[in-house]
Amino acid sequence: MKQTFLAAYPRVGTKNKRTSVKELEKSPYYWFWAYMRRNKEYLKCCDNNGAGKLAKLYKDFGDIRSEDFAEWWGGSSQKGGYLFGETPNDINLKQLKDKSEWSEDWNENIAVFAVNLSIGRRKLQQYFAAQLETIHKGKRGRKSMGGTATTARYKLYRNYSVSNLKKMLEAYDAWVTNETLPKTERKTMWELGESIRLVPVAMPPTHKDFQLQDNVKMRHNTMTVAMSRYVKQAQTIIANTSLGVFPKSTVD
Repeated sequence: MKQTFLAAYPRVGTKNKRTSVKELEKSPYYWFWAYMRRNKEYLKCCDNNGAGKLAKLYKDFGDIRSEDFAEWWGGSSQKGGYLFGETPNDINLKQLKDKSEWSEDWNENIAVFAVNLSIGRRKLQQYFAAQLETIHKGKRGRKSMGGTATTARYKLYRNYSVSNLKKMLEAYDAWVTNETLPKTERKTMWELGESIRLVPVAMPPTHKDFQLQDNVKMRHNTMTVAMSRYVKQAQTIIANTSLGVFPKSTVD
């Protein structure tokens, strides 16, 4: 049966023809892996061949130190489907003819009703419509990840923006690299922000529509605040991958 996922999953291609990284980055599962690869606790566990505080998590995610995401996701271990895949429910509509047909595997995705067939069709249709309004929370637009029923071993903690996840990690990586330099060579936070074009309207004057171009202090303050916020959020998301949770930018 075909594997399903609640979010966009990465089509990694074949061993001889891998999908481009740009395409892989469209999936939040790619970023789960990417953020976890910055988690020093987890990397230490990988160095110890899975021993230590995060041994249980390691049994599921395995060694993530290789830069070959496609192999990790869909190679011999088939991590992607194992970690994030949904167990398909084979019930769309079924009439129960005996109480023995009730399955212990049914979860909150299944609703069972007893129907008095002596009631008119129109009344029954009205009844079911009213019940659906109560028990089926599906709405148009983006679904709330927190309220979505799932059978996956690991689910996404909240709704996400792939572009934000990418930019946030880019800001974090720039900051980490900067911290390794001698203090006299380190860039300020606003300089780091400019180096990755974190906030386009706070970049040096290049376009007439950039509102902050004539106010240097305001540009620098805007870039500093944005860079600091992104780095802090990335640090928290990275730390929370130790719990198998992503993307969570708050601390309980």
